[in-house]
Amino acid sequence: MKTVTITKQGSRSEFNEDALLALPAKGVFLVSDGVGGGPSGHEASRTTVKTLYDTLSGVDITEQVVLESILMANKAVYERAKEGEHKGMACTLVLAWCDGVKLNCFNIGDSRIYRFRDQKIEQLTSDQTKKVERNNRVKSLVTNAIGVKPQVKAELTQSDWLDGDIIMLMSDGISDVVPDDEMCRLVAVKGKSMLEKANSLIDASIVNGSQDDKTLVFAFN
Repeated sequence: MKTVTITKQGSRSEFNEDALLALPAKGVFLVSDGVGGGPSGHEASRTTVKTLYDTLSGVDITEQVVLESILMANKAVYERAKEGEHKGMACTLVLAWCDGVKLNCFNIGDSRIYRFRDQKIEQLTSDQTKKVERNNRVKSLVTNAIGVKPQVKAELTQSDWLDGDIIMLMSDGISDVVPDDEMCRLVAVKGKSMLEKANSLIDASIVNGSQDDKTLVFAFN
């Protein structure tokens, strides 16, 4: 498989709290985003990515291997989040694994995986969030995250995989502000490279007002 990856720090954070990993030879791609408003989000996402790289890069990938690796990442973040400057840190995770026949999507939090096929876009993951009102404003709070509890359960969704599909993993710095129809239009443009299309999504999120960190992974044949 082939991949294009981009991450860009937003204007409101001291660190880029997003992290990504692409293992195209194994068909594995992931994005992790430090939970907003919490401490050391960048440490949580990087700990998650490092653990998943260490556990997945040298083995044959199976569904069980991925689930066990996610549990190991959660344990690594949870242990670091117990005390000191990292107390309470947490992060999201979306991980896509293409085994050549199926696309397996593992989700914790509100980062997203989309599939672009036949000039249409479809969100393959569900946001794990709830709406709350604070200071007369309605906010979305993540209801599931890596590092919050000793155990974490990833939501797994599976779909078919066809040649020509484009899989897009992204943090909410993009998906919160770029509507699906605009996203579809930018990816469907003829005559542009995958890198140009990816950059157009980053640019659109900035134009639409995102001050958050922005991370995008394209995976395709």
